[in-house]
Amino acid sequence: MTHLDAAAHRSAVVEALGVLGSGPEERFDRITRMTQEAFGVPLSFLNLVHDGLVTAQSTQGWRQGGSAPAEQVFCSTTVLTDEPMVVPDATLDPRFAHLAAVTEQGIRFYAGAPLSMLDGTRVGTLCIMDATPRTLTAEDIDLLRDLARWAERELGHTIERDRVRRVVEGLVPGPVEVPGYSLEVLTLPREDSGDVADWRVAADGRLHCTVGAVPAAGRASALLAAAVRAAVIARTDVDMETAIVGLEAQVAADLSAADAVGSLFHLRLDPASGHVVYGDAGHGLAAVVRADGGAAVLRSHDLPIGLQPDGTPRTPGALDLVSGDRVVLCTDGLLAAVGDLDTLIGWVRAADDTASLVDRVRGVATAGTLLVLTRD
Repeated sequence: MTHLDAAAHRSAVVEALGVLGSGPEERFDRITRMTQEAFGVPLSFLNLVHDGLVTAQSTQGWRQGGSAPAEQVFCSTTVLTDEPMVVPDATLDPRFAHLAAVTEQGIRFYAGAPLSMLDGTRVGTLCIMDATPRTLTAEDIDLLRDLARWAERELGHTIERDRVRRVVEGLVPGPVEVPGYSLEVLTLPREDSGDVADWRVAADGRLHCTVGAVPAAGRASALLAAAVRAAVIARTDVDMETAIVGLEAQVAADLSAADAVGSLFHLRLDPASGHVVYGDAGHGLAAVVRADGGAAVLRSHDLPIGLQPDGTPRTPGALDLVSGDRVVLCTDGLLAAVGDLDTLIGWVRAADDTASLVDRVRGVATAGTLLVLTRD
């Protein structure tokens, strides 16, 4: 994921928390108060990083709810790390010596721990500051980390189903046009489904289509699916042989932390030639239905994201589309309403056109995604 993609995703998740601008809340103030007392510092903060700003959601010793440009705050660096960051004397650290907090407000010591949500997105920090240089012991850092986990739980409890739904629906792409082809899409998003779906035309003119799923407990599935989709988008300029391997390396830690795995089917179409390359990571819910009625399921023996052994390469497949050929991709939730993949293939064969196929599926499905790509 690029820096801009990661920042946009972080801002979306912070928005989904629904706490910005909500005013003082005792459940957060209790954490910053205990943190201040535990370390004997004049300043403690629970900060959220979003849209180029750092907002003090709760603080002891400072103004509640204030925001500052991210580039002027220690926490914009902490939120990029997996572990707590300690700055014993900021005046001696070239990364931070120029900050207004140091040059104008006299801050010398800083320590902060990142706050992560269930999908691994780091949304803010729990931090302490002092005008006197100081160091922390390993036990001190463990305590700060434990307090940060408490803050994470409190933040996570604020994610309501409708807010997560808005995040998920906001990540569904718009329609695309590819001369010589039609792409019909049916999306029935549900915040706890964990469906991954994306379609877009890359900079080189190729059409990319992706479906998948990340089953996980409760609302974590939707946020994990958003992270997987962002990792797919970040690799539109990477060849198929390495794209899924790189994606897996990016999201594996998040999936492991949530005790989840992900399935994924990703294809790329060269519109000029009709040549398609695809990768299947344990998904298998894809097929090509030829103009003459022949059909083939598109799948590989590759394991889902998070289960493929290290060092085992992914195995892309390929096919060529001619006039009248259709490729159909779907997710588990949608296929369950249809019955099975053979039934869906039969519906594709029987449909007079793709729009009627989509209408038929819409009549029985309540969740999931269907993509039908046709060469005109």
